[in-house]
Formats: sequence, C-alpha cells, structure tokens
Amino acid sequence: MTKQYNIKYKEWLKDSRDMNIITIFTPTYNRANLIQRVYECLLNQTDKRFVWILVNDGSKDNSDEVAEEILEKNELPILFISKSNGGKHSAFEVAFNEVRTEYFMCMDDDDIYSPKAVATYLGEWDYIKQENKFEKIGAIRTITQEEDGTIVSRKPFNKSFLGTRIDQTTLESNYIKHEYFENWTCYRTGALHSVDLFPKHYWMHDQHKFFSEGIWQGRFARKYQCRYYFVVLREYRHDTETSIIRGHKSRQHYVDMFINTKMILDEHLDYIKKSPSHFIQDVAIVSILRHKLGISLKELLKNTKSVLLKCCFVLAIPLAYLARNPKISK
Repeated sequence: MTKQYNIKYKEWLKDSRDMNIITIFTPTYNRANLIQRVYECLLNQTDKRFVWILVNDGSKDNSDEVAEEILEKNELPILFISKSNGGKHSAFEVAFNEVRTEYFMCMDDDDIYSPKAVATYLGEWDYIKQENKFEKIGAIRTITQEEDGTIVSRKPFNKSFLGTRIDQTTLESNYIKHEYFENWTCYRTGALHSVDLFPKHYWMHDQHKFFSEGIWQGRFARKYQCRYYFVVLREYRHDTETSIIRGHKSRQHYVDMFINTKMILDEHLDYIKKSPSHFIQDVAIVSILRHKLGISLKELLKNTKSVLLKCCFVLAIPLAYLARNPKISK
C-alpha cells in the first residue's frame, strides 16, 4: 500500500487548526475514466471545508496515473492511497484510519453530486448542535434521485417530505416504517469510532470480500439516531460497467450475499421479525444460497444461535432444493 499527499493536504495536516470539516472518501476500482468526474464535483463545491481521500482498490487500469495527475494540480487537499484489491469495506477501513476531521462520508465515483452538498451537511450539523442533539445523532442522511428526477426508493416517494427532517435509527426506518430510501450519509467521526464497524473473526470471515454496509449500519443504529433530511444531493448514473459493488455476478458475489444476509439476520433479528416479508425473504436467500454454494445444513445450524432461525432454515430445505436460480459457477 502506498500513500501520496499533495501540498495542500500536507499543509492542512501541519496546520491542524480546522478539524470541524468533512473528510470525503472515494473508493475506486478500474474506473480511471470516472475519477475526473468526481474530482470536478468536488471542485464545484460552494463550500471548500473538506479534504479528499481517494483509495484505488487494486485497479488494473491507469487509475494511479490519473490520480497522480490530479495530485500535482494541488487544487484541493488530497490524500491518494493505492492498495491491493480487498473490496469496498477494506477501502473504507483504510480511509477511515486516516480521518482527522469531525465528519466523514463516502462519495462514490459513479454518481453526480450537488455543488451545495458540503455546505448543506455542515449547515445541518450546525443546526443539530443548536438543537442540543449532537451527542444523540450520529449521522445525517439525504436522498438520491435518478437522472429524470425520480427519488430512488423501493416505494413511491411522497414529495411533501421534501425539506423535512426526521430523527430515527436506520433499523426503525428500514424494518418498521419500510422506507428504504437510497441515502447518502455524512457521519460524525466520533460516533463511528465508538462502533465495531468491521469485526475480524466470524463464521466464514476468510471467504468474505464485500462486507455489507447494512451490517455495521445496524450496529450504529443501536447507539445513534440518524437525521433523515429529505433534500436531494446526489444523482444516480447508470453509465458504468465496473464497480467495487456492482458488476459480474461471480461465485464470490453469492458467497458475500450469503454471509452478509446471514449476519444481518443474526444481528437485526429483533427488528426483522417485525417485517414478515423481509424476514421470509432473508431466510429464503440464506437457505437457497446455502444449498447452491454447497454449505451443509449442519454447519449453518451450528453457526446459528436463534432457535427461530434454526427452525426456519430447516423448514426452508424444500425451497432450497426446488429453486432453479441463481446458477452459480464452481
């Protein structure tokens, strides 16, 4: 792993007076053609109170060269890290270890961001402080739209929500209210530090490459509320073929899906039970993938504490054998 700091970043570190700003983290993998686009989104921010950490997660294209050209321009404080491929969660962890600011957020390289994003988040954090809710709220979540302006959500979005605020946990939003908005989140760094984001030892950890954000967001929700602020600051783009998350559905993809869904069931069971459709869906995913991946039922039950889940996994055996999809390569 290599680290390169431009002059502005070194000066900011040396000065270290203004930490009440945002560290923006961008992971990239074989997306050299998009690094410039996200960089321009940052250049266009109306509020420059941020530093940028760009992590190349083992790309095989010319991402290093593109990043180094940007570093040389010295227009923004930038730390560039180039590492071997390990998935988005490993890039997140590497970047988070470098954070010295009060706030932290991820800006993916394949979307478009409002020029007012940084100003909006910092302004909202100031507002939260004025409300005396700073210790209670660990993150601010805004919403995302498609290129045609449609709000990205699993159900139709009520536009009367625009501009409103709701303080709640992610678990409440997902499993009780069934909202499932595509959020863009700015975290309070101190709150993130208080949560075990990426455990090292758990069942099948040595086969796990993509650690779902849903797992550690659930852990985060056990301690902190989020401020759901219904303003649009991000726009989805679908003009990309490669991604740290998206891409070809390889065997590894399904291994990760199995492990992530099983961990979410284990850790969020008290909330998932309140959403029967979600509970049934997750049990079905684990059961079908267990069979398709050649994992024994005995091993699954051995690594399941909940009696309810054990019973459900046994009852789902016929479903696992009858399911035709997904077809997983060996």
